[in-house]
Amino acid sequence: MRRSLTVVIVFVSVITAMVIWWNIAIHRTELPGSVAEYDQVDALLTSLGPPMHNGVPERMQRLFPEGEAFSYALYGLANCNSARWCDHDLKLKRIDQARWALNALESERVRGRFPELLPPEHGIFHAGWSAYLHGSILQTTGIEAISIEERHAFIRRCDTIASTFIHAPTPFPESYNGMAWPADATVAMAALALHDRILLDRFSDVRRTWVQHVRRSMGQNKGVAHEWDPETNSALREMRGSSLALMCLLLPEIDSTFAKEQFITFSGYFFDEILGVPVVNEFPKNNKGAGDIDSGPLIFGTGPVAMIVGAGACRANGDVFHDLEMSSTVDGFGFPLGTDERRYLFGAMPIADLFIAWCRSQPVRASMERPSPRFLRFHCYSLFLLFLIWLPPFIWWRRQRPVR
Repeated sequence: MRRSLTVVIVFVSVITAMVIWWNIAIHRTELPGSVAEYDQVDALLTSLGPPMHNGVPERMQRLFPEGEAFSYALYGLANCNSARWCDHDLKLKRIDQARWALNALESERVRGRFPELLPPEHGIFHAGWSAYLHGSILQTTGIEAISIEERHAFIRRCDTIASTFIHAPTPFPESYNGMAWPADATVAMAALALHDRILLDRFSDVRRTWVQHVRRSMGQNKGVAHEWDPETNSALREMRGSSLALMCLLLPEIDSTFAKEQFITFSGYFFDEILGVPVVNEFPKNNKGAGDIDSGPLIFGTGPVAMIVGAGACRANGDVFHDLEMSSTVDGFGFPLGTDERRYLFGAMPIADLFIAWCRSQPVRASMERPSPRFLRFHCYSLFLLFLIWLPPFIWWRRQRPVR
């Protein structure tokens, strides 16, 4: 009997330690845009560097179809963003890493995973992320320091993408034969917007026309669909938290008015709270679904992609308070460890670290106007949970005490 009680107490003690950790860690997220947050991003990139050169992209590829391409794209973009606040020597290192990521993304091994003859050059997913990363490298390096040949190479990429949108019968060109995802098209359109910021404004009409077509494609919920059927030019799957978060992160670069509309839809349908913890659901409110390759594993309807990228979407749309809330949830339950080098979930899922590095390295577009979240309901639920799990062993111990 005593052994059984010991096992129960050990188990309850482990749960108690985890709950205490969650309640402390959820308050340790640095303010968006602060020097401390930038230091954490640099620590993430420092820890990601060696694994990225030693098999992580290939390992991510075994988990989902675009794992390798996503790894290189996110690593390169995070390095570009990080270079904004680095000293000269570290900036050069970050740009060098971003160029290495772009070369890897364009390698025959990675490019060969996408249909060669599908316009624009291996489909919109690969072309869009490649162009967006290339443009980010040019922007970070400084256009005056870029050779004419490289400028022309970037211009050709964007011309090809723009031509694809102009001639496509749908606002969402294919990523694979017969398959299209609106988020992929949004990345490609963001690359055209980036071109217009750092070079000449040549694609504003393409962007404007695209937004008009996307608006006409939306259903009653007024949100952009998750998956599209290019054959019937209709939605296969309606809006989802993970993909709409990514689109909301990029849309402010493309069309500020449309971005505001979609962010209102995103926050209204997908922001939620579970036991006092703010979350981003994968499916709209009052809808349920299982996790898949796009969302990752779901817990109570929320997944890591929707949470991490959802925080980035808040940042991009000037909602710093909810950016901090969602990031705090990620930090509270993601077990971030390390100072000079930083990892989440003990480094078990590097793609999550890459998404976090990219989203938190984004510029902050507004100041913090509301006080930091206090998570009072979560703390109350935690105390109640601790009371419940300690009550049975306490009662058993009291009953076993000798009567005097």
